[in-house]
Amino acid sequence: MKPSPRPLPKVAVIGAGWAGLSAAVALAPHTRLTLFEAGRQAGGRARTLNTDSHGFSFLDNGQHILIGAYRSVAAMLNKIGVSEQEAFLRLPLQWHISDGLQFQTAALPPPLHILYGLLTANNIGWKEKIRLINDMRALQSRHHSHPADTTVAAWLHSRRVSNTLTAQFWQPLVWGALNTPLETASLNTLCNVLQDGVWSDAAGSDYLLPKRDLGSLVADPALAFLAQHHADIRMETRVGRLSTLPGGKVCINNETFDAAILAVAPYHAAALMPSETTDNIQTAYRNMRYHAITTVYLRYAESVHLPAPLTGLAENTAQWFIDRGALGLSEHETAAVISVSDLVGPYKNGEWIKRVHHDLKTLCPHLGEPTAAQVITEKRATAASSVNRYLPDLMYLHQRYIYPCGDYLHPRYPATLEAAVQSGLAAAEQCIHDLNGLKNADRAPS
Repeated sequence: MKPSPRPLPKVAVIGAGWAGLSAAVALAPHTRLTLFEAGRQAGGRARTLNTDSHGFSFLDNGQHILIGAYRSVAAMLNKIGVSEQEAFLRLPLQWHISDGLQFQTAALPPPLHILYGLLTANNIGWKEKIRLINDMRALQSRHHSHPADTTVAAWLHSRRVSNTLTAQFWQPLVWGALNTPLETASLNTLCNVLQDGVWSDAAGSDYLLPKRDLGSLVADPALAFLAQHHADIRMETRVGRLSTLPGGKVCINNETFDAAILAVAPYHAAALMPSETTDNIQTAYRNMRYHAITTVYLRYAESVHLPAPLTGLAENTAQWFIDRGALGLSEHETAAVISVSDLVGPYKNGEWIKRVHHDLKTLCPHLGEPTAAQVITEKRATAASSVNRYLPDLMYLHQRYIYPCGDYLHPRYPATLEAAVQSGLAAAEQCIHDLNGLKNADRAPS
């Protein structure tokens, strides 16, 4: 008589942001999965606002821009049945600072694609073009030697980079990619972004601009995938402090699990960890620093036609404008992004609208006053990508079958959607590996 098969391990995922959803999607086919989410909707800090859209095509909790190098995001979207062609407008890297540097990469293998773009750039002189190319080469060579980390500002100073190139290229790049000021931003983290994007693969630097709201793009199809795999999805369910039980079990809200993925923001995670969690982990979480991102959505009676689908300004409040008409949405709308907005200015919503409208008028002088406006500021949008950023050793928690994940824990990347998905996948893989080890050690999950 054959022995009955062991039951699948019972695993909880706490948090339905992109890290939690990616972990849940990876775990669902192999476990008895329960997903806990405190909010009414999934998506975390990259979600659709579940409120009146005030006549806009949609309102997300911030305008998100993906790039072709987000391969883990692409793989997850494919797994949950989302077509890139239907969900995104893919564009070759087009750097368009309306009051400054403008270039577009060519359909050439790297690094020729970016070299061609810089050599044919507009609004900077030949000397500045050569200088920018040399600085990029120097940065790539430095990265290959695995040097000690330093700030982007210190490296720019050592290279004597001009104020013009700093304002029109390096600062917009760092603010957009790392959401951290030059004075504290990690040069090694910036190099990791460039290495896996523009330096390694021409398609890796493509823009992927969402044509749909983030709910229908990721959250809804991910939840549908989990439901198809019989996951227990518990929205609007808060979780208390986790505790560990004899035999390696994890207790969550008086329910026993074989393992738990802790996929919540760092300022919530520390309060959920077992009370005996070591001080080095708790201290690392408490010491994390954050920067804000503000998104201003504007709608006009007139059509908004920008010079490029993603148009930047070097010397204004708004850093990037999104041409929503180019995405197949309403041509009367635009979204403006202000990274590190906590350092740009402590403005109230009315002042943000006034300033961003003024900036847009420099691009579209024919516009009247906006007919509608919405301001969304995420005060702790991302953990700061600071030089020598310290990541906690999570082995203590892993040994107790608790696996924290999130964009802020990625060892190489800044806090991005790709970092969130990769972190969730890594936590899920470690969880399955450890539970398989338990199975081989003849401890049957409950």
